[in-house]
Formats: sequence, C-alpha cells, structure tokens
Amino acid sequence: MKQDWKPWRLENWSVSESEWNDSSLPMVTLGVLNYNRIKELRQTLDVLTRAVQYPNYEVIVVDNGSTDGSLEMIRSEFPSVRVHEVGHNAGVSARNFLTPIASGKYLFHFDDDTCPGTPAMVLRIVQHMENYPEIDAISASCHQPITGRLETEGWEVFGILTNADRGWDGLFILEGGICWRMSSLKQVDGYDPRWTYGCEGMDIGIQLFKNNLSSFFCPQYLILHFISQSMRTHGRRTYMNSRNMIWLVAKHWPLAASIPLMGLVISRRFLAMLMHPNTFRDNLRGMIDGLRGVRPFIGQRPKLTFRQVIFLKRWYLSLFRWA
Repeated sequence: MKQDWKPWRLENWSVSESEWNDSSLPMVTLGVLNYNRIKELRQTLDVLTRAVQYPNYEVIVVDNGSTDGSLEMIRSEFPSVRVHEVGHNAGVSARNFLTPIASGKYLFHFDDDTCPGTPAMVLRIVQHMENYPEIDAISASCHQPITGRLETEGWEVFGILTNADRGWDGLFILEGGICWRMSSLKQVDGYDPRWTYGCEGMDIGIQLFKNNLSSFFCPQYLILHFISQSMRTHGRRTYMNSRNMIWLVAKHWPLAASIPLMGLVISRRFLAMLMHPNTFRDNLRGMIDGLRGVRPFIGQRPKLTFRQVIFLKRWYLSLFRWA
C-alpha cells in the first residue's frame, strides 16, 4: 500500500507568525540517543538546533559511553544542548534516562541518525496531541532519503483501531521517531534493560496497551533515517530480533496463549531462514538462546488478560510483515 505523501504538503513545512507567538504551546524535549556516531550526531543536532520551527524546546543527548569524540563535539559546537552521560553502553534502555530529566510536556525520541523530516513536524505533532488528549504517543512515517525506502509503509494495515483523523491505533513504536506524552510515559516501565536492542518498540507498545494507554501511527508526519552502518551488523540485528521476540511473548502473554504464539514466532523465523538462507545461523542462535533464557520472563507479571490477547488478533498478522 502506497501512502499519500502528506509530509511534503505545505502545511507540514511552514509555521505562521501567530504559531511562533502562541503562548499556549507547551515546552517540549527533543531527546537523542547516541553511541559512537559523531558524524551522524552532528547532522542530527544541526537539524534539531537550527531547523526545528517550534518556539519553546530543549535538546538533550543521552550518550552511551561514546569514545569517538561525540561529547567533545557537542560541547564545542552545540553548547545549548544538554548531555546526560550514561558512562557505558546501556543500549536502547538508555532512553529511560530522558524521562526524569526532561522538562517538556512532550518528549520526542530520536536516534543519532534520525531527525524531523520537515521544519514544522514538531509543532504539528504537538498540535495533534493537544487536539486529541486521548493519544499517549505518536509515531511518524520513517523515510530513508539515501535508499528511498519508506520503513513504515503499510503499518496502518495492522492497526488495532483505525481513525483517519487521529491516526491508526496499534502497538507499533518508531523508537527513533516518536513523541510521548510525558505523563503517560511515566506510567510504564520504559525500555527493558535486559536486551540491548531488538523488539524494544513492541515491548513498550504492549506496556502501553496493558495500561490502557494508546500509541498512534500518523503517516502525515515524517522522520528521516540516515541508516548509519556503524555498530549495526546485520547478523547481530537478526540474532537480537530472533531471541528477543521469544522473550517478548513470554514476558507479556499468559502461558496458555504464549505457547501457540511462540510457535507462530518460531515458524516466522523458519520462514525467514528459508527466504534468506544467509540468516540461518543468526536466526537459529537467537531462537536457541531465547528459549534458554526464557524462564525469568515466564514468571513476570502482570500479563495481558485473555480479552486483550483476543483483541490483538489483527496485530498477530504483522509478525509475518518482515519475515
């Protein structure tokens, strides 16, 4: 399904004078997760500090112990940017450090290689969330300008509930291109520190769902992803996704429902192995390690209710979206 390229429309680019002077617009925080990507980080901060058309915001970088000069570059070239040094590589769970230190009513999560796709995107998303107070998080369309690929193409097909005005309600979280209502984000545990990355968006999306909070996909807003290749080998990503998906199911689904769903997950992985034989070893290692380490997740509470398990029936189809 091809999306209508709403992000390129004029209203998503321009900010009027009255909007610049709108005192009712809340403070927002633009948070960036970085690890040894000084080149990409410089580009992202250049956009966030110079090209974002919003009257009242702060930029915070959470750094996972970079050793490539990223911290020195921030202090030298972007003195207005706040830095939180984790001191070691905590993976995606380092995003959790943003929640207690952010000053904004809304918190945007970016990666060091992602940034807003239009100057007015931050403003338009804030206006959207102000107009729909029942929305707790908004994920935008994600476009790779180098490859031309639209990462989020077809996401709306797997929405749980649909509403063209508000967006598509579902479990999809665009980790490097999402806006959170801060009060809602504080009601969930955040990113699980037990896995470095892989399925972290699904995990926090289910946390929202279990707490009767909503995450929406709004394709009219745009994130650019410059897909840095540093520190991201394909084999490692395949392994992490294969392992963490098993942990995800065991963590959130009751045992009676997790067994058949885990069978579905494993069959998806075997399908991926048949379609892409070069992933066989990494997928197999991930499934084996996932099953070996599944015990702590089985005992974790609370689980989804059986009513919630059934309500997600449309979402299960998405497991084969990227097989």
